Amino acid sequence: MLFKNPSVLYALCLLIIPIIVHLFQLRRFKKEYFTNVAFLKKIQQQSRKSSKVKKWLVLLSRLFALAAIILAFAQPYFPAADSSLKDESLVIYLDNSFSMQQEGDNTNLLNEAVQNLITTIPSNKEFTLFTNDQVYRNTTIDKIKNQLLEINFTAKNPSLKSSYLKAQNLFDTQINNSKAFLAISDFQGNSIDSDNFFNENYKNYLIPLQAKEQQNLSIDSAYIDNKIDKDYQLHIRVSSNQNTEDVFPIALYNQEQLLAKSSISFKDSLSKNVVFNLNEEKILYGKLVIEDNSLAYDNELFFGITTSPKIKVASISANDDTFLRNIFANKEAFEFHAFKENEADYSVLESADFIVVNELKQIPVSLQTLLREKTKKEKNIVVIPHEEIDYENYNSFLVSSNRGKIVDKKTEELKVTQIRFSHPLFKNVFRKQISNFDYPSVYQSYQIDDYGSPALLTNDQTGFLTEKDHFYLFKSALSEKSTNFKNSPLIVPVFYNMALQSVSLPQLYYNVGDINEIDISTPLNEDEVLHLVKNEIDLIPLQRKLSEQVKITTAQDLPIVAGNFEVKKQNELITTLGFNYNREESNLTGLFLNQFENIEIKDSLKNYFSTLRNQSEVDELWKWFVIFALVFLAIEMLLLKFLK
Repeated sequence: MLFKNPSVLYALCLLIIPIIVHLFQLRRFKKEYFTNVAFLKKIQQQSRKSSKVKKWLVLLSRLFALAAIILAFAQPYFPAADSSLKDESLVIYLDNSFSMQQEGDNTNLLNEAVQNLITTIPSNKEFTLFTNDQVYRNTTIDKIKNQLLEINFTAKNPSLKSSYLKAQNLFDTQINNSKAFLAISDFQGNSIDSDNFFNENYKNYLIPLQAKEQQNLSIDSAYIDNKIDKDYQLHIRVSSNQNTEDVFPIALYNQEQLLAKSSISFKDSLSKNVVFNLNEEKILYGKLVIEDNSLAYDNELFFGITTSPKIKVASISANDDTFLRNIFANKEAFEFHAFKENEADYSVLESADFIVVNELKQIPVSLQTLLREKTKKEKNIVVIPHEEIDYENYNSFLVSSNRGKIVDKKTEELKVTQIRFSHPLFKNVFRKQISNFDYPSVYQSYQIDDYGSPALLTNDQTGFLTEKDHFYLFKSALSEKSTNFKNSPLIVPVFYNMALQSVSLPQLYYNVGDINEIDISTPLNEDEVLHLVKNEIDLIPLQRKLSEQVKITTAQDLPIVAGNFEVKKQNELITTLGFNYNREESNLTGLFLNQFENIEIKDSLKNYFSTLRNQSEVDELWKWFVIFALVFLAIEMLLLKFLK
C-alpha cells in the first residue's frame, strides 16, 4: 500500500494525547466519611473495575477513529498491476472511408465506432486520434466528442501500412514510455499491404468491425458511343459482389427529370450491362441511380453530355476526292473543306482538326511545316501517296517527321488481310474480332522502312496503314489503279475515326482525387477566370488560357465532392462536369488479419479499454478509511451511552 500524501502520517503521533488523558486520571476525589467501612470498600472496588473496562474500550475506538481519519487524508492506494500503462502513449486510427457506410447492428459502422469511443474511453485518458483526413493530437475524449460526432466519410482510403507509418510519426517522443496503436476499421482487402510492418516494440491492436449484410451493388462505369447524331446509346456497367435473385431498379435522371428506367438481376452473373437509347442533345445534370442497402456512395454516378463541336476536316487533293466528300457529308458533325493542289487556304488548314493529304506528287515545304505542327498539337493527319511520287520530296518530309523512308515501288498484288483490333483507330468499331471478310486488294504499293504502328496489314506482314504520333501513312495510293480499298467497308470507319480522334471529346465524368486536365471551349479575357460551382461550393481550379479554349486542372488537393459541377465564367454557364468517387471500396472483401505478426485482435473497443482500465487504474482506499472512522466514532458514542 502506498500513500499520495505520506507527510500526513506524522499526525499519527498526536494519538499519544488521548492515551495520556486516559492513563492519567486528572480528576481529584473529595473525601467522604462513612460509618460502615466494609461496605464502602466493596462498592469502591466494583466501580473502579467497570470504569476501567469502559475507559479502555472508549480509548481504543477513539484511537482507531482518529487513525482512520489521518490515513484517509494520506490517501492510501494499491498501485496498478502494470504501472507502465499509466503513461502509455496511445494513438488511435479511425477509418472513415466509404466502406464504413456499411450497416452495423444499429447504424453504419463509422457511427457505431464513434459511439463506442465516446462511451468507453476513460475521460482522463490522453491520446492521439487520426482519421483518413483529420488529426487530433494529445487530446481527451471530452475535448473532441463533438468533432467525432461530426466526422464525415471521405474518398481517401490509405492502406493500413500508410496509416501505421503515420501513427509512428504521431507517437509521443518520450523514449521510455509504452506505445500502443489501436486501429478501428472494416479492414478491406484492397487497403492492406501483404508484408508485415508492425513494430514489435509497440502494442498493436486491431479491432475489425463487421457489417450485418455483405452484399453491395455498384454503378462502376458509363460510356456512350461516339456521339455525332442526336440518337445514341448510353452504356452502363453495374456489378454485385454476390449472386442474388432480387431485382434492382436503375434510373437515369437529368436533374430531377426521369429520362429512362430499367431493372437488373444478378442471378447468373456478378456484372451486368444496361443500355439506354437516348435522343437528348444535352444532359447537363445526368445522374444514374441504383438502390441497395449497403454502401451509398457507389449507388450514384454523375455525368454530363454536351453538344459535340463540329470537327473541322480539310483535304488537299491532286486527284478525285469524292470518297472524302461522301464520308464527311454529315454537316452536323463535320465542317469539311476540300482544296485542290496549290489552292489551299492555309488559314483554314491551321484551324483544322484533321488534314488529309490526298495523292500529291510533291508536298510543299510550307505544308510540311504545318503538318508537323499539327501532330505536335496532337491533331491527326493522313498522307495518301500519289502513284508517281517525288521520292526526294516525300522522304525529306518523312525523315524529318520520324516516319521512316520510302525505298521502292512494288507491283506485286497484295491483300489487306489483317486488322489490328487493339489499335486505337478501331476502338468501338467491331463488336467482336472477325477473321473472314472481303479482303481489299492492293495492286501496286510502296516499300516503306517505317517505324509506325500498323493498323492494317497486308499478307506480306507489312503495314498497309501505319500510325505514329498522330501521323497516318498509307503504303499506296487509293486510286482504282492502285487498290480497291475505297470499295471496302473499312474505309468509312478508318477515316471517320481518324477525324473523331483528332479532337478531345469531353468525358462523361471524372474521378474525384485524380489529376484531371479538361479542355473548356470558351475564350477568356485577361481578368476572367473559370469557376466550378455546386450549390454552396465555389472553386477556382488551376487553369491555362489557350487561343479559343481554357485547360483546367483539378488537382488532388482540390476539395471536390461527387456531383454535377457547373463551369461558370462570371455568372455565365459554360458547361457542366460530372465528378464521381472511384469504386475501389465497392469490393467488400476483407483480409485474414492473423497473417500479420506483432498484433492482437480485439473483439470490441469495450474489451480493449476494460482490459486497459483493469491494468492501469490504481485502487484508492481513502473512502474505506473514512467509513472506518465513522464506524469507530459510532462505536464510541454507543459505549458512552449504553455501557454503565
